Amino acid sequence: MHRWTPRRSVVGLWLALVLVFAPAQIALGQDADSPSLILILDASGSMWGQIEGKNKIVIAREALGALVDDLASKDLASKDLASKDLASKDLGDVALVAYGHRRKGDCDDIETVIPLGPLDPESLKTVVEGLQPKGKTPITASVEQALALTEGRSGGSTLILLSDGLETCGGDPCKVIRLAKESGKSLVLHVVGFDIAGEDTSQLQCMAQAGGGLFYNAEDAAGLSAALEAAVALPVDVPVGRLAVLGVADGELHDVSIHVSGPEGKQVAGARTYTSSETNPSSIPLADGSYEVKILGMGLEGDPEQSFSIEIVDGNTVEKTVDFSTGEVSIGVTRNGELSDAVFKVYGSSGKEVASGRTYVSPASNPAKVRLTAGTYDIEVESVEIKGDVNRKLGTVEVTAKGSVELKHDFKSGTLKVGAVNGTERVDAVVRVSRAEDGKSVGQARTYTGAKTNPKTFELEPGRYRIHLKTVGKTVGKEKKQLELEAEVRAGETVGLDGDFAAESQ
Repeated sequence: MHRWTPRRSVVGLWLALVLVFAPAQIALGQDADSPSLILILDASGSMWGQIEGKNKIVIAREALGALVDDLASKDLASKDLASKDLASKDLGDVALVAYGHRRKGDCDDIETVIPLGPLDPESLKTVVEGLQPKGKTPITASVEQALALTEGRSGGSTLILLSDGLETCGGDPCKVIRLAKESGKSLVLHVVGFDIAGEDTSQLQCMAQAGGGLFYNAEDAAGLSAALEAAVALPVDVPVGRLAVLGVADGELHDVSIHVSGPEGKQVAGARTYTSSETNPSSIPLADGSYEVKILGMGLEGDPEQSFSIEIVDGNTVEKTVDFSTGEVSIGVTRNGELSDAVFKVYGSSGKEVASGRTYVSPASNPAKVRLTAGTYDIEVESVEIKGDVNRKLGTVEVTAKGSVELKHDFKSGTLKVGAVNGTERVDAVVRVSRAEDGKSVGQARTYTGAKTNPKTFELEPGRYRIHLKTVGKTVGKEKKQLELEAEVRAGETVGLDGDFAAESQ
């Protein structure tokens, strides 16, 4: 899901919005041939939620208050807007529909708080200041009410839905928009999801796609600014190009996240395909120009990313199919010929870990199987059973779509049992085992005085080891005692030894 990183505040965005509407303010009215803009505002109870310590409804109120002040100053032309030509666009009349602002639990709480007509800044400020979020989120019925405002008008309409949640009244807003377009209505619908990261936004994205518009995920006040600014900049009646992305994997529709960047790497659009044919392929409107596109396959292990460049010329449509089909890698691990518990890690071409798992010792999980998107990977296994961070690289493998790769590794180990005694009496001691060749510690444990833990068992790679024992407490004489031992560990064999503090003290 696309995260906006804009340059301006919400105030800047509403300023841009009004600059679009300014011609309507000057005129006494617009005829039915003039384009119109209808804003559908979520004023449900969740708008009391906070972003960076401020209620979402407060962000909107402050933005509109600043907007009215800027209108009064008559200094709009000097503002540093992203699109300098916005002031020349005649979008005609403006309306504002709000929902959820009067009653709790009422799916009919929808009101056209500003009728379609020339923009009146003072009226707009008063109305929005009075909105008190209370109720539910009847998106479908709100869209139907907004569409009713366009009846009898031929100039085309831009609808912008700003919502911080999904439909809660059981409607199908995507169907409503699709039927409206099929009936011949000249309209475009943009959807701004406000602070809904992590939710399934397929419903909202379906609406935007059915309405020929864009979906924006605005995670904060600045993101809201950029999203709405971009939405009002797209015309209703001038053809724009399209990027149509079909996401597939293993022969089925697959959810992918689409990120579109324009000049200087600035992200200009984003979408998710999900797995429904209503949103996959995803159709994103774009003005003429050059773009960089990054596609991420959702819920996949491996390197689920593809990038490409596109060119929109004369409003053409660029169609792309992104295939994230997978292959299977089987990883079997044994120790001395028997199934063994190990952790495996998979690294992509960038060296980043892209998948991991564990074999355990059951035939149901060993060999472990992992599905990876087609590509080149390095795979490493680390023994859970052998002390000392024992790992092995299994090499580089090439995974192909619908292909399979089988990997196996057999660790070698021996068993070292270390007891701590004082003559015939078991004593409590800390046992530290290190490799004789370099002194690296490979394991540490405590024997206590019970037969179940004394002697202490260590599973080790074959080699020579030093064993350091140190008594715990004053169990041997008046002071703590220490012992140093050595042992040779061989694959598949067990070696046992006791550190006898009585013998050492003689």
